[in-house]
Amino acid sequence: MEVDNSNAGQKGRFYLTKHIWVPQEPIENLNLKMSDMILRRMPKLPLGGEDAIKVFPVLTELSKAHDKIKADLQYLLSHHEEIPALHEVHPRDLFVAGRAWRTFLLKIWGHEITENTAAVPDTYAAISKIPGVHTALFSILAGGAEIEPHRGSAAGVIRFHYPLIVPKEPEKCWFEIGGHHFFWKEGVPLVFDDTREHWVKNQTKETRVVLIIDFNADMPFPVNVYTTLRYHLIRHSTEMKAVRDRAAVDVPPRPQGLISMASHTTSPANVEQGR
Repeated sequence: MEVDNSNAGQKGRFYLTKHIWVPQEPIENLNLKMSDMILRRMPKLPLGGEDAIKVFPVLTELSKAHDKIKADLQYLLSHHEEIPALHEVHPRDLFVAGRAWRTFLLKIWGHEITENTAAVPDTYAAISKIPGVHTALFSILAGGAEIEPHRGSAAGVIRFHYPLIVPKEPEKCWFEIGGHHFFWKEGVPLVFDDTREHWVKNQTKETRVVLIIDFNADMPFPVNVYTTLRYHLIRHSTEMKAVRDRAAVDVPPRPQGLISMASHTTSPANVEQGR
């Protein structure tokens, strides 16, 4: 069953090679069933603020480079129109009307997207100090946009949000997962399990930007065998190669010596708010 890479990422099929595909739904269902077993071995999630840092102290590498990352982001947003919507990179992923949810991928399942990392070199340098990162991207959500309730399918993956731009009324731009209600504050991390149903709503007219990082949780045998095999299967699939090619965009490398003029605020407070 020969295909070209333009079909990879469409709903219904996961392409292992140009010649071989498997049905999407049974694979996703297996991952979600595995997530129930894996969850018992995962750290208690979600976690926000200092609670997240206590469990994952290595994530402070981003706060150490906060000003440099903001400078990268400022440069990237000067090329906003070149940044694709998520569904343009991976058609199967959740669709948000128009281009209200844009994503600038730096790494996808272990593949560095060198055309993109050249535009944000200090950000990628900070990410590279965090062991086990297999995916990293800037998530740019326009004012008024909503990402409907959904579940990721990669059990055993920990997702990290590092907020960089938040609306002036942060409580109107929120994230909900498993009965927990959060809103972002610049520089205050959020860590969660992507396989738990979650949704996002930006009820302001302002843009929200977070840096998203995925990494595998440490798992005991034999669960680690499953997660390792899955990682390599996905990493070497035609699907991921197609996503990598689509994600590379025409943002020129960032000029050396560019300095951020943006001010920023950070808060050590836990971002979780009681419902």
